[in-house]
Parts: sequence; structure tokens; C-alpha cells
Amino acid sequence: METYLRVIGQNVRSTRKAQGVSQEALADMAGIDRSHMGFIERGKKDIRISTLVKVAGALNVDPANLFVC
Repeated sequence: METYLRVIGQNVRSTRKAQGVSQEALADMAGIDRSHMGFIERGKKDIRISTLVKVAGALNVDPANLFVC
């Protein structure tokens, strides 16, 4: 399970950085707390599907793209 959380976190971080968005801005766009976003990006927090969909929407990507290894 931890491996998947790390993959999702790395994909969120790399997508966010590629788009030039700060972690705080992404958290605001997704409607979640910035510290929660930090935990997600580090793979330290289990992420609900609803939160994953919000983050993917804020990044304008398909949620499935965040699972790709």
C-alpha cells in the first residue's frame, strides 16, 4: 500500500511542478489543507478517492494518470 501512496504522491508533485503551481495553490484549488497536500505528496497519508478526484481536477488531469508508475 505504501508503494502506491508514494507513486501517487510523486505523480501529484511532478505534475504540479510541471504546471508551475505551488503546493499551497494546488491545495487551495482542490479545497484541501496545504499540510494535507504535503502529506499526500510525500506518500505519508492515505488519500480518499474523492480527494484524489479533487486534486486531479485541480491539475486538469485524469485521476488514473496519478496512478501510473
